[in-house]
Amino acid sequence: MHSFFKAAALTFAISISFFASSCIEVDKTLGAGNIPDDQALVLKTASFHLPLQTKMMDSLQALTTSYAVLGAFRTPEFGLAQFCFATNYAPYYTQKKINLGNDRKIKEIYLTIQRTSTTVMDQSQKSLPQNIRVYRMNRSVDTTSRFGYLKDSDYNHTQIDTGSVVYTGGDTLRIWLKNSFGQQILNASQLELDSSRIFMDKFKALLFTCDPPEDGTNGGRLNVLSTTNAYINITFSFQPTWKSGLARKDSVFVIPLADNTYTQNFSTYESKPQESTAPKEYVMVEGIGGLKAYVDPMVLKDTLDRWVAKQGYDPKKILIGKATYKLPFVTDNSTVSSVNYYYPANLYPNNKEWDTKGSFYYYAPLEDVYTTSNNAGDINRSLSCYMGDISSMIQKLVINDRADIQSSWKKYAIWFSPVNKSTSSNIYSTSSTTSYSTDASSYFIGKLNGPLHANYPRVEIIYAVMND
Repeated sequence: MHSFFKAAALTFAISISFFASSCIEVDKTLGAGNIPDDQALVLKTASFHLPLQTKMMDSLQALTTSYAVLGAFRTPEFGLAQFCFATNYAPYYTQKKINLGNDRKIKEIYLTIQRTSTTVMDQSQKSLPQNIRVYRMNRSVDTTSRFGYLKDSDYNHTQIDTGSVVYTGGDTLRIWLKNSFGQQILNASQLELDSSRIFMDKFKALLFTCDPPEDGTNGGRLNVLSTTNAYINITFSFQPTWKSGLARKDSVFVIPLADNTYTQNFSTYESKPQESTAPKEYVMVEGIGGLKAYVDPMVLKDTLDRWVAKQGYDPKKILIGKATYKLPFVTDNSTVSSVNYYYPANLYPNNKEWDTKGSFYYYAPLEDVYTTSNNAGDINRSLSCYMGDISSMIQKLVINDRADIQSSWKKYAIWFSPVNKSTSSNIYSTSSTTSYSTDASSYFIGKLNGPLHANYPRVEIIYAVMND
């Protein structure tokens, strides 16, 4: 059994003003009100096990305005993971009424969606044929359905595609739809055509699904599609109304998908039974809402409390200058039967935050991600390790009472997941704003070292203790 704690004194002291300004960027005032300005602090280090478990990222937020996830994977490690989506569609809103003429007759209807990226575990499957199916939802997509759950009652199980959609991962997914569906759209009333909201209330959303890989085969492909570059194209004939005696004419009616509205991504996983609280030599992890490396905040709190008691410290007098987690991972693919491990660019702790406006929990990176020097859990391939800063989280776990942490455990629980970084510029200045969000579109499988491995996951801290 490994020793859980190692400590060593450093040979220099610093003033508290330098310590507070350079070490904790997210909450610079944490504990500062309790420290005399002239008190010198001796820095020390400690290292302890990170008690990794495995837990699904249940109730992952699923509403987007720009992308959809479609595909399926089967792996020996996790079984089948499937991804589908629903999206609204409605005519462009204009100030003028849409005039499609009289006696509108369908000729053909198809839709196109541009692909932005694909994920495969085996490059030989990059052009794997996938059967795509389209159904009509029994509801539209809105903010009342935030998460990735699809019920059988949510959609009509009769396909509206022509039944011959085989997608091989090209730049554009093109799907031919049944003329009967197109005719229903052409029969829409003028009020429905002129109002996106009324149109969506009448025609609801469309559901897109992908068949799983054949039984007994592993692999698959995940397609990320741009719903802001997706359109239904209806070719039809009509009787002109602007002048009598004119012959019938042909025209094309284009309806965008998800224009100024929502797309809802759904996913299902066979890996749920693999959730475990027991320490293991290896921890298997996957992307999106699947199995994650998880840290129970109460277990981590107990670990920290034992360390504090062993050192004889008063937890209220401990100042965490820096806390770095390290997640070593396995790079040898020889243990995988048919697919390669596909590690993401980063793995960073995510917790559950409460949305006060919508009254729901959502996953988000810990606020430590905004620390100036934080690399946000970037992968270090030379060291085969993920590393990131969680200083303020460890500080709170050290000084807060166990009952307080337990009462709001979602705020302290940790799911290690990829995060997305986005930067927006201010048009009125040279400044820019960086934000991070939980990645809900990247699928991966990986093998991390667990608590029982010789090179175990850990947290390394630099800390100081105030004098009595």
